[in-house]
Amino acid sequence: MTEFAGKTVLVTGATSGMGRATAIAFAKAGAMVVAVGRRAREGQETLDLVRQAGGEATFRTVDVGIEADVATVVAEIVARHGRLDCAANCAGIDAIAALTDYTAADYERVFDANVKGLFFCLKHEITAMRAGGGGAIVNVGSLSGEKVIRGNGIYNASKSAANMLTRTAALEAAEHGIRVNEVAPGPIETPMLREFIARAAAAGSRLSEADIIAAAPLKRIGAPEDVAAAILFLCSAQAGFVTGASLSVDGGFRLT
Repeated sequence: MTEFAGKTVLVTGATSGMGRATAIAFAKAGAMVVAVGRRAREGQETLDLVRQAGGEATFRTVDVGIEADVATVVAEIVARHGRLDCAANCAGIDAIAALTDYTAADYERVFDANVKGLFFCLKHEITAMRAGGGGAIVNVGSLSGEKVIRGNGIYNASKSAANMLTRTAALEAAEHGIRVNEVAPGPIETPMLREFIARAAAAGSRLSEADIIAAAPLKRIGAPEDVAAAILFLCSAQAGFVTGASLSVDGGFRLT
């Protein structure tokens, strides 16, 4: 597969889960991947997996909630590779509690990563792509952005905000040949899902992996590779007339 041969792709949140799977998938498809995240050791693990798959990547330690970090890595990409062709904004965090139990620190931590961080990424990615004549961006939203998940209120709100950022960016960037879309995953086998189940259990919930599978129309939890495949599709020429869309990758959970 060489769909992205010669393309330079930025993947945020590439140290685990969906971001890591997306970095590997783009590299296998021929792209030069710049993977970023906050944890250097896990970033090196991602690079090792990319190389094992026969791809090319570099890793930079970046906190998307810090605008200078984002601006610097995008500028480095343009300086080194000449342009930024695609970006997959996968970075995100969760905080699980009843709405009345959240703290101001919980709110700030989640919105810094999921909303402010996404804003910084879009701002600098679009600026770079505009100078380069176009590109494609995919943001990782969530089923939680449209379906209320109990005990996840701040995360729900952050993903609703991310959806509106996606749609606004799509409208404003279209005239520059830049497409901006979203994938909205449901339960995916990631460290975040494992943490959600563990915290729910600690709070007295009877939620378990078996409960999630039983409630799933497709009777399984999704794999990070399911999300990566959707991201690559939205960045590909096959989706050349798609912008401002939210593609559900949730096994049908939004229907329940």
